[in-house]
Parts: sequence; structure tokens; C-alpha cells
Amino acid sequence: MDSDTFSGIVWAVCLIVIAIGVSLAWHRRVRRTERLRTGELLNRYFGGDVSIDELDRRVRRVAGRDFLQGTEFYSVAVAAFQRAVDAMPAHKQRTQDENKLLILFAALRNKFGMTERYKTEDWRPGRE
Repeated sequence: MDSDTFSGIVWAVCLIVIAIGVSLAWHRRVRRTERLRTGELLNRYFGGDVSIDELDRRVRRVAGRDFLQGTEFYSVAVAAFQRAVDAMPAHKQRTQDENKLLILFAALRNKFGMTERYKTEDWRPGRE
């Protein structure tokens, strides 16, 4: 093998590695942007500024299909719900506000088809 062939192979491998690195960086940035925009929309939804239908339309425009069907969307939704619960003032009517947030979260789960990911099985007779 002469030196021109060897250097051509080395340059081709270097360009392939660079292309893969750029592709991975771009994909990571797109995912991060989807996660941030979806989080902002979910914060507004739990704040009462956005209806469920408007949220559905906006989230589907912002995020890709694989993002919505994966565990990442579920984790962003749970994080937004938890932020809304933590932001509630500690007063006598807190249980009513918590119930409203739970109803909003249930509507969100139904609209986007999210399942209960961390549900544990109940005890059944004959099962130990």
C-alpha cells in the first residue's frame, strides 16, 4: 500500500468520525430544545394559562413523535407537575389546589396516552 492510499483512508476515517460527532451534537441539541420548550409549555399548562387542546397542538408542533412516545416526555411532564405542586402556597385550601393539579395531570396523561410507568402491582391472594 502506498502512502497516498494510506493517507486517503486516514482522511476518510477522520471525516466520517467528524460527521458522526456533528450529527450526534446536532441530535442532542434538538432533543434539549424539545425538552426545554415542552417544559415551558407544561409549566404554563399547570399554571392555568393554556388549555389541554392548545397544549396538545403546541407540543406536537414543537416536539417530535419519538420524543412524545418515549420516557423523556413523561419525565418532563412529571417534573412540571412537581414544580407546580412545590410552587403552591402553604395555606388552608392547598388540598383543593392539589386536586386541580391532579385533575390536570390526569387529563394530560389521557390526552397524550401516557401510562402509569412506575405503578407497582397490588397484592393478590396466592402471590407472594
